[in-house]
Amino acid sequence: MILIKKMQAPPELESLKREAEKLGLSDKEGYDKLGNPLKSQVRESLMKEQGHLCAYCMRRIPDERILKDDVHLSDVYIEHWQARGAENRTGENKGLDYRNMLAVCSGNEKAPGAGRRKGRFFTCDKKRENAPLKINPVDEKTLETIYYLADGTIKASDPEIDFDINTHLNLNCCTEAVTLPENRKRVLDTIQEELVNQDGDLRQNCIDQLHMWESEEDPKTPYIGIAIWWLKEQIAQLGM
Repeated sequence: MILIKKMQAPPELESLKREAEKLGLSDKEGYDKLGNPLKSQVRESLMKEQGHLCAYCMRRIPDERILKDDVHLSDVYIEHWQARGAENRTGENKGLDYRNMLAVCSGNEKAPGAGRRKGRFFTCDKKRENAPLKINPVDEKTLETIYYLADGTIKASDPEIDFDINTHLNLNCCTEAVTLPENRKRVLDTIQEELVNQDGDLRQNCIDQLHMWESEEDPKTPYIGIAIWWLKEQIAQLGM
């Protein structure tokens, strides 16, 4: 998981939000007012700022395995970090708050090979449902305790964040239908192999690689989070 830098909200969405707040609509009622073509525009904007990666698991969205049979991108959903059903006394309609919105994958609801017991494969928003989260891809402070193991497992030293990762979001799902740690490990293996084959100063090579990965815009490389974390760790260790 990496920090998502939010762009400007579509002006039409801001207007709809002000209207919903003027009418005193709930977050859910406000979001129900969001229809196409504006809803599609918002979803496209979210995907662009995220480099076409799911905000939580960082797989490619839309999923090309599904897209070939689903031209309407129905495997990409608008997620609300603060759930629309959560208590909200701010007076701000969080259902239409662009900073509260993320683009996420289908959470394996449509994953090929999931089978009848696909509920145990669910990840991301599909697994979370309306559970409150501490981890927030828009809030850098909540990402600071995340780290990875050599096998691609994602963890956090903060117990609440670690609970979100494993229980609410199931980001270490590893089954025949989806292998998130294995997918992350492939990215890490690729980086390590490239560095082994590079000449010159290892620390500088890591710095160059980190700059390259952090400079990616749209589309970003799937599972880029493990690459950025590992390179930062190497640079810190080599600088001692």
